[in-house]
Amino acid sequence: MDINSAQAYLNGNEKMPLAGGRSGARVYDIAGEYVLKQIYRTELGNDELYEAYQKEAWWYAASGADPGCLPEVCDLRSTKDEILILMKRYRAISRQEMDTDLLRKIMRSLALVHAAQIPPPLKRKQQTAQPLSKEQIRDCVQGWGTVLDEHPGAFDRTPLECIAEEINRIIFWNDSEEDVLIHGDFHWDNLLMDDQGRILICDWQGVRAGAASGDLSFFFGRLRGDGIRINERETVESYGREIRRLTGKRVTWEEIDGHIRAANVITSFTCWHQYLHGSSEGRVREIYEKMAADSDGI
Repeated sequence: MDINSAQAYLNGNEKMPLAGGRSGARVYDIAGEYVLKQIYRTELGNDELYEAYQKEAWWYAASGADPGCLPEVCDLRSTKDEILILMKRYRAISRQEMDTDLLRKIMRSLALVHAAQIPPPLKRKQQTAQPLSKEQIRDCVQGWGTVLDEHPGAFDRTPLECIAEEINRIIFWNDSEEDVLIHGDFHWDNLLMDDQGRILICDWQGVRAGAASGDLSFFFGRLRGDGIRINERETVESYGREIRRLTGKRVTWEEIDGHIRAANVITSFTCWHQYLHGSSEGRVREIYEKMAADSDGI
C-alpha cells in the first residue's frame, strides 16, 4: 500500500475519519489496515503548526530514527504545501485497560525514547530557558481566575499569586535538567499497541531535545485531568529501571521528583486553565491543589 493507493481507496469508498486531527490534520482509516494522515498548509492557516508537522514527517523519514516504539510508516510525502503520511493501523488503548503491567510497558517505550541519541538537528546549542513575559504571566493568572470564578468561594487564590511571582525562577531551575530526546506531547491518546503487545507512540510534532521530567509530568498531568490516579512514584521507579537497563544511568524517584513537580507547575500554570472551563469543582481542585503543592519547596 502506498499513498496513491490510499487516496484511490478514499475516492472509491466512504471516508472513515478516525479520532484525532484536532490540530488540523485529517486522519482516515484505509481498509481497516492502514491510517492516512493528511495535512494541508492552506487548511491549517498556521505556518508554525505546519512546520511542526513537517518536523514529524522528517522524524518518521530520518534514517535510523526509530528508537523502537514508532508506528510503521509505509509511505510519506512532504512538500511546502502538503504532508501525507501512510501508516500501519494499530489498536488504540482504552483507559479501562490500565494496570501495573501496562504502565510498565508504557514506561519501557518512553525510556526507549529518552535513551535514544538526539539527532543533530534537534540538539539545543545551549540550554536556554524561555521565561514568561509579564503579559504571559498576567494572561495565565487571568485564565486561572476565570476557572476559579466558576466555583465562587471554593478556592484560595494565594497559591496562584505565589506561583505567578515564582514561575520564572522555577522555569530557569527546571531547565538545568540534562537534555534527552523527548516526545513533547506524551499522553495516553498518543499511545498504540501492536499485535505483540508492544506500546508504540504516535504524533511526533513536538519531538525535540528536552527534559525527561517534561514527558513524565505531562503524562501524569493528563491522567489526573481525566480523573485517573496512579502511583506516580512506582511508575517513575519502573521508568528508572528501564533507563538503567538501556543506558546504565541510575534514575531514582528522589532525583527526578523535583523536576517532575516543577514541570507540572509550569504545565499546569501555563496550560491547564484552558481546558478546565465547565469542569466540576473536584476536578479543578485536584489540578489546582496539585499545582500549589508541587510549587512548595522548589
